[in-house]
Amino acid sequence: MKKHQIRNARHLSARARVTLLCGLVAFIGMQVGLPMIAGSDNTAVRDPVYEIKLAKLRERVKEHPHRPLILVLGSSRAAAGIRPELWQDLAASDRTPMVFNFAISGAEPRQQLIYLRRILSEGIHPASVLIEILPALLNQPDNSSEDYAIKKLGMQAEELAILTGQIVPPQSPDSLASSEWSSHWSSVRLRVLRRFAPAWVETDVPSNASPKKFTPWGWRAFAEGVKVATAEEYRSGLERARSEYEANLAAWKVTDVGDRAVRRILETCRQEQISAALYLMPEAADFREMYRPEVRAALNDYLAAITQDCGVPVLDASEWNADQDFWDGHHLLADGATRFTQRFCHEFLDTFAASLSDAPRLSQGPRDQRQ
Repeated sequence: MKKHQIRNARHLSARARVTLLCGLVAFIGMQVGLPMIAGSDNTAVRDPVYEIKLAKLRERVKEHPHRPLILVLGSSRAAAGIRPELWQDLAASDRTPMVFNFAISGAEPRQQLIYLRRILSEGIHPASVLIEILPALLNQPDNSSEDYAIKKLGMQAEELAILTGQIVPPQSPDSLASSEWSSHWSSVRLRVLRRFAPAWVETDVPSNASPKKFTPWGWRAFAEGVKVATAEEYRSGLERARSEYEANLAAWKVTDVGDRAVRRILETCRQEQISAALYLMPEAADFREMYRPEVRAALNDYLAAITQDCGVPVLDASEWNADQDFWDGHHLLADGATRFTQRFCHEFLDTFAASLSDAPRLSQGPRDQRQ
């Protein structure tokens, strides 16, 4: 009896050691493997919203191969504010240009450039690109946000080198402070789980990277289900916006970083024979109060200079919507987005798209194949 107990104890001890060893190996594998996945070419993990929109864009191009594509680039303002499906309802024929909303939250001009280059490398060649100008994001004092781009926006070192003209080494645990790496690891872990094991993620944790949240044409409602923000919701949202933008706008200027990115987008369009236009999204009167008169004048001067230097139209729609159309002074709610898009179509897209509908359809092959 005693020998049997000893054998059982030894067996349990061996199993415990094996279990502990397997757990240790799995832990080490996760520590090493997740950052490798995040730094890989798998944009479904690194940049899931981009991947979702790319998949939807591919579907629309496949469905409408003869319609010229107008690609909308921009930030969360445009992502929530431009509803391409309203334009699709106006399509007169299979030659009417189609509009796709590829705006992504947090996308400043440098990210917009990267997204355009990615899309071109996929073999999707827009006839036209609409580029959002969000004034605060033109005031970029240096390249400090590149680190943020690597850790949060899924950019790769090679892509950042395109922006800076220099080699940017991939980040590693040794190159980040411990608190930063912990935050980065947590972000990577959630992205991987939501991509490959969504059932493991808490159901009450909201995910911005769900294909169901986007329409087939790339639009997603801001504060989904809200018709009009309450006074308290609006005030709270506006105060949050002030904390993010007020200091930047108080000392606003167009820096070389922001200006260079805008001009490089336009240069890429010129090289690829893509027509381009710039636009400013609506802002509530409360938000526009953050612009001092001299800042507004400097912005107007910059837009005039871009028009003259690059020969592109600029649409300033900053005063198009009433305050009640916004959640927080600069993000349009669904009904506000509908009103804005309808006016955007009639006052800008109708004329802008007319020159594209009869243009010859460019090859859908990648650039190196076209050459």
